[in-house]
Amino acid sequence: MNNITHRVSEKLSEAHTLPSWLYTNPDVLEIEKKEIFSRTWQYVGHISQFTRAGDYLTTEVADRPIIVLRGKDGEIRAFYNVCSHRASKLVDGEGNKPLLVCPYHAWSYNLDGSLNKAPNMMGVENFDHKDFCLKKIKLEIFESFIFVNLDSNASPLSVQFPGLFNHVKENNLGDLKRVRVKETICKSNWKIGIDNYLECDHCSIVHKALVSKVDMNQYEYKMYDNYSYQSTPLKGLDSNFPLGQGGRYYWLYPNTWFSFDPGPPNLSIHQSIPIDHKTTKYVYTTFFMKEEITKEEEELMAIDQLVRKEDLEICETVQKGIDTGAYTQGRFSLTENLVHHFHLLLQRDLEKVLPL
Repeated sequence: MNNITHRVSEKLSEAHTLPSWLYTNPDVLEIEKKEIFSRTWQYVGHISQFTRAGDYLTTEVADRPIIVLRGKDGEIRAFYNVCSHRASKLVDGEGNKPLLVCPYHAWSYNLDGSLNKAPNMMGVENFDHKDFCLKKIKLEIFESFIFVNLDSNASPLSVQFPGLFNHVKENNLGDLKRVRVKETICKSNWKIGIDNYLECDHCSIVHKALVSKVDMNQYEYKMYDNYSYQSTPLKGLDSNFPLGQGGRYYWLYPNTWFSFDPGPPNLSIHQSIPIDHKTTKYVYTTFFMKEEITKEEEELMAIDQLVRKEDLEICETVQKGIDTGAYTQGRFSLTENLVHHFHLLLQRDLEKVLPL
């Protein structure tokens, strides 16, 4: 193969994949943070984590520290986790606080982000507390899931993801209980994990234990502007199966997927978070309907763990192959529609600043 690369064609049957340098060039990730991660909705939590005023969690989006907390009025808000005095980080981890107190100079903030006290500012002229509130971040709660977007002009979730979770809405997703969070480091570019998730040609080869339970003859998928959907029922059922009687999988551009797996009613949220251009942190958050974990639920998590291990190993293998320089660009099979969709979205957002 020569080194000439092609744009990703809108027509699947003639389309090439994205060029390999997008998976190996460290400068690309910095552009992705600016052009993609800073402008898309990112999952940060579930309403079950915010039962009392002062409950908070911290996270990062595109390397920006963020705090999400519940105010005394019951509203859940998001702010940059940055003191307005000298830019120190305010808090770490998660928990409950009546006030946010900066560990640097003890400036304190109310739960609505307003400045409470600035103890070292006595005598300073023209100092107005209202000018030094925490900087707010756009936040929305969608079917009990909490998302933030660093772009204050971003369109609402309901506009970007119309019809999301339609197949599972009737299951009262707000009743879900977060029971386990696991993190794994994968030595591959964050996009490789998404490429892998968005096709099931590999499932019968890599995930034999999972595939043995479901009817792959009824596997189906659907594409929307900014997300896609995959499903397959357990053997002996049809496509109208209830929660847990098959798999329903929603991928949200760019890096989050919601997996409702076969087994007891459950949800696993997967986030592909880039550490560097070929290191990715996968965060898996598991939900069940009750906090006490049953034997059946433990068995489901063990299967999930096996599938994740299988995926991680293949993703790392792919990264090693790309790093050789022997691979420049691939072609799509006619069953890789969802990966093609992902590559078109990436091309749309990156070609503004990269030579695609």
